[in-house]
Amino acid sequence: MKNFLRKVVEGNGVSPSEICLQSFNENFKDAVNIEWFNKSDYFEAIFYKNNLEHIAIYSLTGILTEYRVNLPSDYLPEPIKNKALVKGEIMNSVMRNKGNMLEYEVIVRDKESNRNQLIFSDAGNLIEEQKL
Repeated sequence: MKNFLRKVVEGNGVSPSEICLQSFNENFKDAVNIEWFNKSDYFEAIFYKNNLEHIAIYSLTGILTEYRVNLPSDYLPEPIKNKALVKGEIMNSVMRNKGNMLEYEVIVRDKESNRNQLIFSDAGNLIEEQKL
């Protein structure tokens, strides 16, 4: 319990490179509860901004390569939300921005409790559907 509380207060102790920090601060002003993770070939930051959980991925050279935002279903664009609801109850939704290309990942549960992952383009087109 003591180690858990220490980790909550102090974080995980991972510090990204200065260039990653600079890029992060330029892209995500007002971010709170920032926690960094050092993956072998990139840095990952998990944080909150505007009360929404974000995940940002940075190259080792400080370039923002991707970020994700966990969205309440009310935040989904209406065409995407409506198409997802036809498939079932929305369990989770994430907006992904990779290389300035927006996609929405939505997990739905149908009447038989089967879960499916739906990937939509920012225009609302269903790109991929996969059973989970």
